[in-house]
Amino acid sequence: MGSARFFFLAFRLGLFQACLGALSVLTLGIFNRLLIEEFAVPAALTALALGSQQLVAFTRVWFGQRSDRCRWKGLRRTPFIIGGAAAFCVLTWIAGRLVLWIAAASMLDDTSAVIARGLLLAVVFLFYGLAISASSTPFAALLVDVSTDKQRPVLVSIVWSMLMVGIVVGAILLSSFLGSSCASAELTDVIDGVRRLITVAPIVIFGLVLVAITGVEPKITNSNRVGEGQSTDQEISLAVSWTILRSSPQVGYFFAVLSLFTFSLFLQEAVLEPYAGATFALDVCATTRLNAIWGIGTLLGIATTGFLFVPRLGAQRTALVGGLLSAVFVLLMVVAGGMGSEPLFRGALFLFGTAAGISTNASLTLMLGLTSPLMAGTFIGVWGLAQAYARGLATIGGGALLSFFGQFTGSQNSFSAYAGVFIVQAFGLLVAGVMLLRVDTNLFQSKVEQALSSVLASELD
Repeated sequence: MGSARFFFLAFRLGLFQACLGALSVLTLGIFNRLLIEEFAVPAALTALALGSQQLVAFTRVWFGQRSDRCRWKGLRRTPFIIGGAAAFCVLTWIAGRLVLWIAAASMLDDTSAVIARGLLLAVVFLFYGLAISASSTPFAALLVDVSTDKQRPVLVSIVWSMLMVGIVVGAILLSSFLGSSCASAELTDVIDGVRRLITVAPIVIFGLVLVAITGVEPKITNSNRVGEGQSTDQEISLAVSWTILRSSPQVGYFFAVLSLFTFSLFLQEAVLEPYAGATFALDVCATTRLNAIWGIGTLLGIATTGFLFVPRLGAQRTALVGGLLSAVFVLLMVVAGGMGSEPLFRGALFLFGTAAGISTNASLTLMLGLTSPLMAGTFIGVWGLAQAYARGLATIGGGALLSFFGQFTGSQNSFSAYAGVFIVQAFGLLVAGVMLLRVDTNLFQSKVEQALSSVLASELD
């Protein structure tokens, strides 16, 4: 019975991650496609606006510390999670209205207004990024609060899988909700569909967050505050943490490799839907459903890698295999575009998602291995920052590369411009996969333990 309650709790908490997955489809999928393909907004400006949310990822550490100190009605994490969710739902609506405002300027060929409103959209997404950080970081801490050491891997696996479920289901439901606007070639019908979508989606998402979070967190009582105060006294200061981080060359090396790997893995995110629209003449709903194909493949890769590949090959070799396969299938998507074969493109996209899931699982395994019991939060926070900034730069970089190659091909919507972005992505995946082989977990652990022993000994003197 206890086990059944735990799995119910895990899937309930997973609703929060599913909501984040659905939001990513709306912002990085639908908004991105509309701005570039339908409203002819420069890809670089679009990528800057949508990718700016990742530039404030450094605040995750601050929000995590604030949630540790929060005592609102005996709750630490819940106020931040629900408050942040309310903020990012409101900001999603504001961003949607701005997208439509940009569309109005684009239809009037008012370039200066498009740029000004695009920059305003970037500011909105900066605040959106703050809201995501304010909610997602305490949410991760809540996972630790409500689970034991034995339960935690299962909890994390279920919650992470629910993120992909949110992407898949969100892609299907959001494209369905656009309704008849997908079958219409009239831009006004598309705008009406988006207007309906941005009104309903934030309300539904916030409702699901309330279902996922309300009543889950155990309240702080007077009896356990003493324990908290004792643990706080034993915390390692930020300055000492920085010294320990610098003690192992593997920290900087893995940070760089993880950044390159994440950047390359998500470089296609800002250009995938516009590529499908320009190359295969797919409408907005059809390109939105591509997220479901990619998401199902990724979910399959994440779910099976821990059983089939990591135990046999190890995390590093598995990451290399995932990187190699991802590069191959990215290039296969280019071949499909050159041939004009939509079925081949969809198949390559599914296989790319599967390979990306293999790579993601392996890199997460490495991340969890490159920690220390006394500084697990610090190290995972550092790796999380690497991923967040690399993903933000990938969103910006994908659009910037598309505009760059478009200068040589005559149009940013040409097949050659998109192919250039995918080739750069494949090269980055190959390089990152090979570099991961040089990560030495034993050397990392020994250097960190030596530094920790030195610090603790000096505090006792």
